[in-house]
Amino acid sequence: MNHSEYSTRASIGGILAIIGGALLAVGSFLPWAEVSWGGTSVTAQGIDDSYGYFTLAAGSFALVVGIVMRRGAKRELAVLAVLAGLVGGGVGLYEALTIRDSVLDAAAEQLAPSFELSTEEVRAALDQAIETGQLGLSISVGLYAVIAGGVVALVGGIVGLGGSPSEPAAAETSSVAPAAPAETDVGNAPSASSAPPTATSPPADQAGA
Repeated sequence: MNHSEYSTRASIGGILAIIGGALLAVGSFLPWAEVSWGGTSVTAQGIDDSYGYFTLAAGSFALVVGIVMRRGAKRELAVLAVLAGLVGGGVGLYEALTIRDSVLDAAAEQLAPSFELSTEEVRAALDQAIETGQLGLSISVGLYAVIAGGVVALVGGIVGLGGSPSEPAAAETSSVAPAAPAETDVGNAPSASSAPPTATSPPADQAGA
């Protein structure tokens, strides 16, 4: 994978982290649960509970990490986006699985002094009202937005990990090896010692021969 592909994946991961962070942050202010009875309904927002502040913090963190990820591919930023998605989405999923208990416990604590009953007695009455259909409890859009935001931020971090090279991109470019010097066939080259002997002129006839 070349440097341009790394940058593209890091940019896509940053965009996903930004979208996921925005969903986490906005969903924290939206209703997470709705309680209805006798034609009346009451909603509970995410920030009404301490868990809403966890998702808000995770969303804000994912937003910042996503913006920085778009400016440069760094593995550490992608890991932070993964962590933000896990925390925000994990809190939202936990709330979705335990929303009935958390809402009814909070309602029992608030209603007990008004009816001069214990919290356990009010909680038992609320459970019975839900079972008989007199009281309705449902998950609202804010909690779905938080869970979706955590998943999107998590995916953005994973994509960003693929766009964050562990080594500089320059190290991946293959260097051209210098060409080996041409070998000269020294054995076949004629040498001065192997030159053919030159013909010598015969000695001049001696006088009087």
